[in-house]
Amino acid sequence: MPTIHLSLPEQVYNELREYADEMGMQVTSLVKMLIRDGLEKLRKERAERRRKQSEEATKVLLQVLNEIEQLRKEFQEYKVYVEGELFRINTSLQGLKKRVSRLEDTVEEQLYPVETEVVSP
Repeated sequence: MPTIHLSLPEQVYNELREYADEMGMQVTSLVKMLIRDGLEKLRKERAERRRKQSEEATKVLLQVLNEIEQLRKEFQEYKVYVEGELFRINTSLQGLKKRVSRLEDTVEEQLYPVETEVVSP
């Protein structure tokens, strides 16, 4: 078992000795008990800090997930809108193509009239 040598101020040692006497134990045993208790307190504080950090991280992740879900919904709505606009534009474009084709036919008929022959029976 490892050994530790401590240098303590006289007043601290005297206080430890008083408590050890009241509890009916040696100063060394009291110091060991206090160290165990102090370490247990530190472990609990560490566990609580980690729990709080984990809780905070979970909160942040939930906020991020909520924001992502909101963005997904907005994106879906925008996608539907854009698809509708594309359909409308495509329909208009098809109509324009038909009109241009008819205009081309009309211009061609005007530039190159077809002469018709009347054949008598």
